[in-house]
Amino acid sequence: MELKLWSPFSEMEREWRFDMPRFFNEGGFRFRPSLDVVRTDGELVITAELPGIDAENVELSLDAGVLTIAGEKMEDKEVAEEDRYIHERSYGKFQRRIPMPDGVNADKMEADFDAGVLTVHITLPEEKSMKPQTIPIAVS
Repeated sequence: MELKLWSPFSEMEREWRFDMPRFFNEGGFRFRPSLDVVRTDGELVITAELPGIDAENVELSLDAGVLTIAGEKMEDKEVAEEDRYIHERSYGKFQRRIPMPDGVNADKMEADFDAGVLTVHITLPEEKSMKPQTIPIAVS
């Protein structure tokens, strides 16, 4: 017989009938920023919504053809009024990985952060013409 530990979250999951791992992980609330990826002539524009996150808590990196947006959300709100007191904390790390087209270079990227929105402009390499070519075969 397998012994299972009781958890209030598993109890809520049974009652509410929804998948808790989508919403929670071991460290608390799981944050997964929304992304828009738009390809235009010669440019790729990625927009990530990062509400409540400061720019210094966001990191961009390019490694092995994958752009990684990573960071940490740390928020501590306190409301003290005559008839109520509220203290809320939310925190957690996040990471989104986006595969890049061949030939993308970090030197050809620009990023800016404004009002909780990260925008990354990526200059795409020029596409090589794909003309059919004949390869001579040597006869021995």
